[in-house]
Amino acid sequence: MDYKMELKKCNSSDGFSIKKAYLSFQPQYPKVPWKNLIMGARQLRRHQFILWLAIRQRLATVDRLEKWGINVPKDCVLCSMGVTETLAYLLFECNSARHIWTSLLRWMGENRLPKAWNEEVHWMSKGCRGSRARAHVLTWLFAATVYRIWSERNARRFHNERKENHHRVREISLQLHIRGQNYKNWRKILDRLNSYPS
Repeated sequence: MDYKMELKKCNSSDGFSIKKAYLSFQPQYPKVPWKNLIMGARQLRRHQFILWLAIRQRLATVDRLEKWGINVPKDCVLCSMGVTETLAYLLFECNSARHIWTSLLRWMGENRLPKAWNEEVHWMSKGCRGSRARAHVLTWLFAATVYRIWSERNARRFHNERKENHHRVREISLQLHIRGQNYKNWRKILDRLNSYPS
């Protein structure tokens, strides 16, 4: 980087600006369409982190563990259908994971079935822009779903513990209601969501 050129730009006809100088020396990262899914201030940090790993294709699924030379049983532990666990399969080709997200979408009044992971991230990224309360709630549910699916996968794979889908769906819905009491603009939506997802 030519620092003299950058400083010249900052010292243009409208005067030198420390802010311009500072910003010109900062690395410029590409903008990503899914930023609002991760950066929502109302997300729980652990949900944000797991969602960020999933979007960046960094979750340690079986296919990635194999590349690192770690051998574990290959089959998806959520559905036990004999299919190798990959990120795309876990989110949301697996019937078990798909059931959780489908139940929550229906609960929110969204008449659609989950698609492939990348398509679902794209759909959510388009729908979560702006400050609408519904978009915030749906984004919160998406992050919570990914987190709960990953938690259930780990509980089954490494601790031989399991919860059925309807328990996971109830956990997510209860946590949403508890979290949502802190946000006045979520309350109208939560009032309509006054029963468990089916």
